[in-house]
Amino acid sequence: MKSAELHLLRQCQAETFSAEIAALQRREPLPKSSKIAKLSIKQTSDGLLRLDGRVSATPDLCNDVKYPPILDGRHHIIHLLIHYYHVWACHGYNETVVNELRQRFWIFHLRPTVRSIAARCQACRLRKASSSIPPEGDLPVCRLEHHQHPFLNTGLDYFGPVDVTIGRRHEKRYIALFTCLSIRAVHLEVVGNLSADAAIMALRRFMARRGVPKKIFSDNAKAFVGASREIRSMWKTMNHTEVAEYAVSRGIEWNFIPPQSPFMGGCWERLVQSVKRALTATVKSKSFKEEILVTLLAEVEHVINSRPLIHVPVAADDEPALTPNHFLLGRSSGLPGPVSLNDRDLLGRSHWRKALRLADHFWSRWLKEYVPSLTPRRSQNSQLRYSNLSVDDIVLIADANMPRGLWPKGRITRVFPGHDGIVRVADVATTGGVLRRPSRKLIKLSTV
Repeated sequence: MKSAELHLLRQCQAETFSAEIAALQRREPLPKSSKIAKLSIKQTSDGLLRLDGRVSATPDLCNDVKYPPILDGRHHIIHLLIHYYHVWACHGYNETVVNELRQRFWIFHLRPTVRSIAARCQACRLRKASSSIPPEGDLPVCRLEHHQHPFLNTGLDYFGPVDVTIGRRHEKRYIALFTCLSIRAVHLEVVGNLSADAAIMALRRFMARRGVPKKIFSDNAKAFVGASREIRSMWKTMNHTEVAEYAVSRGIEWNFIPPQSPFMGGCWERLVQSVKRALTATVKSKSFKEEILVTLLAEVEHVINSRPLIHVPVAADDEPALTPNHFLLGRSSGLPGPVSLNDRDLLGRSHWRKALRLADHFWSRWLKEYVPSLTPRRSQNSQLRYSNLSVDDIVLIADANMPRGLWPKGRITRVFPGHDGIVRVADVATTGGVLRRPSRKLIKLSTV
């Protein structure tokens, strides 16, 4: 091993300092253009050019420390040597590698070369690579449809379980949350279990009270993200085909967001948090009767639908803030009270005409007061740094449930660009099959 190392070092010096070696053999001064002309150099019996240091009188140091070989950090052999020390240091700090090399060699451009080798190390790149978040896209049409009946476009989510007492036994109940994507109203239903029949019955009760929706959006059927472990495991075994067929028979279009992308379902995830907070503040025991649970959910639903959608005015002559209950009940709460509308169409008309104009008034306020609050978009600096994904890109799939070293790699086979051309969802072919993932969970690996 020592002989092989000595041979490689001599070869490296012969290719890098050939003019200097020839000048030393002729006992001539080094060329002024040489990078080692200002150093004290000597050629030892092993044929290496070494630095003639000033610590030769120290008896405890080896010859490599007293007279280190002079090397050029830009040579390929030195690149391999530095990479060896980089791996020996467990891909750690660059200064550790620099410190170890300086104890044996005098290498020009040492620190920049160490940084370059570490930057090109594939293991370090996999360990440090991070996904780039695409810029915010435009809101979908279903979030901006107006002058339609509430819950025309609905988001659905399950959460629980909640323990209820029936006789002397305890049973689990789940809660289905339906939310209107336009006016942000909620509707809560108690679900006995996570079977397809229970899901269909909950959907039937919802449609009987709120009308038949045109579109339903929910978490992905194969990975019910954001729910409890039991909901995820039972949701996988549910017969989704039966539920989907029932929805299609009623003219409902069911849409699933991509797996592992709960941020795409923020409309219902945020309201689930609000409902859980209200239940936690209300419930004083771990288990109660099912009738109490139904009553609590009805009251929580009313409270959530009474929340303001816009900034609350404090002036006495301002109208009250718009709430989802304005579209459901005609006022922000169940308390009776006139709504001041300076509109001549409300005078001397029949009740149905008043209700129609009242709805138009609320939708007009929705367009003027609520929609502008949705307009701001975060800084587009992320768009300048975002590298759009394309077919055949090699990516690393981030999975928070697995160690980083076990994240699967794959090749993008299909992309789904938005109206702005930004790819936010892609299909990735892996050894375990084709996975559909959001782009913020995909780490693009550039080739070395």
